[in-house]
Amino acid sequence: MSSNPGQHDAPQYYRPGPSTGRYPQYPQNPYPHGWHGGATPPPAPQQAPATPAPQPGTTAQPGAAPQPGPGQQAGQGPQWNTASGWGPPPAGLGSGPQGRPARPRQVVTALVALVAAALPFVVMGIGAMFATINDAVLNDTGLPRADIDAALAQTGLTMDQLTQFVRVMGGVFLVLALVWIALAVVAFLGAGGARIALAVLAGVYGIPLLLLMAPTIPLFAVLVVALSVAGVALLFGRPAKEWYATRKLGAASRS
Repeated sequence: MSSNPGQHDAPQYYRPGPSTGRYPQYPQNPYPHGWHGGATPPPAPQQAPATPAPQPGTTAQPGAAPQPGPGQQAGQGPQWNTASGWGPPPAGLGSGPQGRPARPRQVVTALVALVAAALPFVVMGIGAMFATINDAVLNDTGLPRADIDAALAQTGLTMDQLTQFVRVMGGVFLVLALVWIALAVVAFLGAGGARIALAVLAGVYGIPLLLLMAPTIPLFAVLVVALSVAGVALLFGRPAKEWYATRKLGAASRS
């Protein structure tokens, strides 16, 4: 600024020094030759928008648009990563439940088939537990009455004893059917040992049941055994085996 008291012009401004590069350049002096009253001041220069600092290991090009960070696509917002600060979330921390693989459809189908194979025996077991054996019931079995009378005479069973025997067998069938359904549900929930137990029961009771019921109701016997075998086979299929193995590894990692 001039110190001459006789000079009535506006104070003079001087151009600042060079910028360090960390901050935007200071605006230039719009009045390098001074400003006199009455003159129209020139428009102030517009300051260019500041560009973001380049990331480490990269070289910023003049006038180039900022590049998306790692794990971020063009036009998308930043995504947080607990390891590097950016990028997609790590496995197990997404929107799905942690350590819970999706149950394959084969396991659901196996549950339906196994329960359908056991439900008739639940109904038959409950009915047999409250049954009373008499001549009318024996005549409705479809078996020749002479064969029934011969078997009763050979074993020495009376009608009352036969009734008690039928009720006990009904209770056995009911318990086995409920155990079968319980194992099917446990296998559906992810227990690998339950499917092994189902395979053992299907082999131990499936073949004798087929041979026992084939003479009187062969279609029913074949249908029940077929549903049981199909359900067990689905539990040992490849999608189910991979699902059980994944759940086992997840449980081991959480423990």
